[in-house]
Amino acid sequence: MGNILIVEDDADTRYVLKAALETGRHNCATAASAAEGLSLADSLTFDAVVLDMLLGDSDGLAVLEKLKNDDPGLPVVILTGHADVKSAVRAMKLGALDYLVKPFGNEELLLIIEKAVKERRLKREFDALRSHVKSAHGQEPVTGESRAIKGVAELARQVASTDLTVILSGPSGSGKEVWAREIHRLSQRAGSPFVALDCGALPENLVESELFGYERGAFTGADRRKQGLFEAAFGGTLFLDEIANLTPGTQAKLLRVLEERKIRHLGGKKDIPVDTRVIAAANKDLAGCIRDGSFREDLYHRLNQFALQVPALAERREDIPTLAAFFLREAEKLVNKKISGISDQAMSALTAYAWPGNVRELRNAIIRAALLSGGEIQPAHLALGASVPAGAAAPLIPDVESFNLKESLKAARARTESRLIAAALAKTGGNKLRAAKLLSIDRKALYNKIKEYSLE
Repeated sequence: MGNILIVEDDADTRYVLKAALETGRHNCATAASAAEGLSLADSLTFDAVVLDMLLGDSDGLAVLEKLKNDDPGLPVVILTGHADVKSAVRAMKLGALDYLVKPFGNEELLLIIEKAVKERRLKREFDALRSHVKSAHGQEPVTGESRAIKGVAELARQVASTDLTVILSGPSGSGKEVWAREIHRLSQRAGSPFVALDCGALPENLVESELFGYERGAFTGADRRKQGLFEAAFGGTLFLDEIANLTPGTQAKLLRVLEERKIRHLGGKKDIPVDTRVIAAANKDLAGCIRDGSFREDLYHRLNQFALQVPALAERREDIPTLAAFFLREAEKLVNKKISGISDQAMSALTAYAWPGNVRELRNAIIRAALLSGGEIQPAHLALGASVPAGAAAPLIPDVESFNLKESLKAARARTESRLIAAALAKTGGNKLRAAKLLSIDRKALYNKIKEYSLE
């Protein structure tokens, strides 16, 4: 089923064409003139156009040329009452999909239109896949064998077979994007793009242009037309991380997209159909955000067709050896070094540590240790601070590798800064702007520190 525009100046022919196409379950809009047809094409998005060669106010080929200039991928079928080889050749050169001479059978028209609609959809999916082929991850993730994570895996498998929108919740760094990718990998959309957006990483004025795209001239600096992430993920999955950071205005537009399955570019006039599954993630309590007025309740219920809670790493310590071994293999490639393994003492330190940064912190710790290690990873290579269980008191005199005062102070400052930033991010639910205010530093300085200490 597609959206078809019929541009025909004869009322009887318009009626017949519309009736014939509607038997094929297509939605039809009709125009009695070239001007009306171009106006409709400018304000709405169509899967194909049926265009008469001779119109009262214009030549059909001029309309064809304008349509193809505005949307090169739009399939256009030309109709004419007189077979003319020269005009047929010109129509094909201008990009017409087919050329039908009246009278023609309804079945012939329906076959051509069905082919056009199918090719239009395939072209959209191909363009989206080509743009984001690097983001496609086909490998099964390594997550562990704990009961908690096996429960998450089973729920992910069940919801993957549906098109339900999903809310993933859990602390920062617990692997919500990993599970969003796993749901995508197990779904029927696995062959199409997986596209992710961190709603808290972009300034408020850029989030909408990233999500919905924009037209040339929509705002200062918009020197070209740009598709949004809903289009880039056509046929696939769009993952919206830290969704609670969206502004009320963007939340309203997102709700409309989820309800109507259409988007509109900033500065645009057309509604563009989208076929994109949405998975959202939050590391803060959305119900609490609804109570304080920062998150729309109707959007929450629209997103929350299925909820999946990802546990903190401290709640699944039995998975740490498996995850550490996996990250070690990854680290060997990153640092271009062969590591013999992780010592028993280092593994004990890993399993005892509180892991405020969860799986992300574990990965970064293993990569740092692989870089510092000469062969086997030892506790000193992990840079975990005191390496004590959550809730235990830290020693008054920390372990140091040397008594170089300058270097020891530098390392201690780095550990302190890293912990304070992690704590601020946890307290603000990952909101970097609020975390920067809490730490009394500017946002740029916070981003630099997050990058420096691999807290992202």
